[in-house]
Amino acid sequence: MIGTRGFNLVELLMSLSMATILFMSITVLFVKQSEVMQAQNDVIDVGREAQFAVDHLRRDLTSLGSNTTPNSDIDPTVCEKPLTSLRALSVSVENGDVVRPDLNPFTQPVALTLFGSLDVKQRFRSASISGDKVFLVDDGKLPVSQPAFDDVFATDRYLRISDSDGTQFFFVIASASFAERSVSVTQSIPRQGEGQSCGYQGFGQNYMIDVQNFVRYRVAKDVRPGAPVDKNGLPTQTLLLRERMGADGTTLRKQLVLAENAVDFGIVDIAMDNEPAANRVLLHGYTTADEVAQKGGGGILGTGAEARPETLRFLTVKLSLRSAWPDARLAHAPRDGENKPLLTFRIADDEVGAHVVTTVATRVSMPTLVSRNL
Repeated sequence: MIGTRGFNLVELLMSLSMATILFMSITVLFVKQSEVMQAQNDVIDVGREAQFAVDHLRRDLTSLGSNTTPNSDIDPTVCEKPLTSLRALSVSVENGDVVRPDLNPFTQPVALTLFGSLDVKQRFRSASISGDKVFLVDDGKLPVSQPAFDDVFATDRYLRISDSDGTQFFFVIASASFAERSVSVTQSIPRQGEGQSCGYQGFGQNYMIDVQNFVRYRVAKDVRPGAPVDKNGLPTQTLLLRERMGADGTTLRKQLVLAENAVDFGIVDIAMDNEPAANRVLLHGYTTADEVAQKGGGGILGTGAEARPETLRFLTVKLSLRSAWPDARLAHAPRDGENKPLLTFRIADDEVGAHVVTTVATRVSMPTLVSRNL
C-alpha cells in the first residue's frame, strides 16, 4: 500500500539492542534471585540437620544415670568394681578435628563419651546364674534369632545384673547363646556365702538384666570413599559422629554419621552440685568445656580420678554446621575469641566468599543424676 512504511535497519538494530539489554537484565536478576534463594535454602537445610543431630544427642543425655551408675568408682551400690571406670559422662577437649585451623582460629570441638542403656532399652530377668554364665527367662522379650541375640548381647557391651535392693554388678560380655538363652561374661560372677558379702544370692533367680555400653559424640574428618578433599588430598569436610565404643571406652566399634559439615561442637553453661551433703544443693556454674575438662584427661568432667560426673546437674550443648557451598557475597570473618560467635568458615585459601555457619543449642537437665546424688 502506498504510504506504508516499515522499520529501517537502524531502527531494527536499536530494537534488538534494547531487547537484548532487557533480556540480560532479567537474566542477571533471575540468577541473583536464584543465588539468594539457594543460600536461604542451604541455611534452612543446615539448621534442620543440626537440630536433628542435637535432638539425637539430647535423648542420650537425658537417659544418663537411669538404671546404671553415674560413677562406678564411688558408687556404693556397685559391688565388685569393674576394671574400667564407668562414668555417665566424660569430656575430652582434644579429640575433635578442624579443617584449616589457620583459617578458622579458636575452633576446637570437644568429644563427649556417655555410658548407660544407650542402645538397648529392654530389661530382662535372670532364670539362674552359674559361674560366668547368666541364663535368661524366655518371656517373649528376648531377641528371636541367634543374629539378633548376638547383636543385643555384643562383646563390646556390659551386662548389668541388679537386685531389688539396688546392688549392681557390671561384667563385660564374652559370648551369647541363643539356644541356651544365656550370656557369658569375662569373669566368674561372685556369689554370696561365707566370707563373701558381695554377690548374688541362691541360684541367681529374678535378677534384673540390662545391656549397657559406651557411646562417643565427636567431630571428625570425613575419610569415607568419595568424600571431598583439597588439592593436596586432605579432607575438607568434618562430620558429627555417634560412635559405639568398646568395653574399654576407647576402642571404636561402629560409627553413625549424624550431620555433615559439622565445624564446632561444645558444651557451655555447665552446672555442678558441689555440696557434699546429699540433702542440700549448691550449684556452681562453669562457662565452657575447658573449665571442667583439661588436656590429658583432668578435670571434674575428665577421665582422671578426680572426675565427678555424678555432680552434673545441667549443661547446654551447641553444634555448629557450615553450608555446603560458599556464598560469594560473604566476606570471611574469623572467630576472634574462644567464646565468640562463629559466623563464617573457610576451607581453602583461594575460596571465593565464605561458608555460612548455623549454630543450634539446647539445655539438657540431668534429673536421674540428681535423684542418685552420690
